Amino acid sequence: MKTENQTSRTSRPRQNRRASTDLCSCSEMRAQRRKVNLNKTPNKGFQIPEPLQVNQNEMCVALERAAHSGGKTGKAARALMKVLQPHLLKEEDDLLQTLGLLVPLAHHEFNAGMLEVLAKTQHLKARMFEIMREHVEIIDAAHKLLHAAHAEKKLSLVGFTERLMLRAWTDEVVFYPAAILIGEFLKLKAAEQQTPVKINRAADD
Repeated sequence: MKTENQTSRTSRPRQNRRASTDLCSCSEMRAQRRKVNLNKTPNKGFQIPEPLQVNQNEMCVALERAAHSGGKTGKAARALMKVLQPHLLKEEDDLLQTLGLLVPLAHHEFNAGMLEVLAKTQHLKARMFEIMREHVEIIDAAHKLLHAAHAEKKLSLVGFTERLMLRAWTDEVVFYPAAILIGEFLKLKAAEQQTPVKINRAADD
């Protein structure tokens, strides 16, 4: 009996570590993407604005730590990660890279290469219903993490979760409209300069 319990205790941590590794992959997946993108010709306009990149990094790291914190908080954090991580990765492609054009456009810079972003904004508009549904799932999971963090007096996670929910709201009322507006503005600039607009249909798949 003693041997069986010892075996059980030694096997459980390995299973937990394996499950955590599967979940805590957001930072790793983003790092892998950066390595792949290094092999491509960089377009400075499509760089994620640095403050948003820092914010994405902080969200990933804080959530990964929360998932390892144990108790009901750890369980709630892992549930949030399941819905948040894929959303963040998609968001970087269609939304945050598009916002990288805000500064050059505000400085009256324009070139035909910027029109590549129209595939992203078109894809973003097509996905708006799906995005709102994902936000509902994220906020619901975040509320559960917030309640668990309050109950277990993990005050740093309370603050993080509140900031996360504020970020989702900011996405809806500021960042997504701004990205779509960038696309509409570029269409006008293309028409003004009679620049052919080419949209990669594969981006909609």
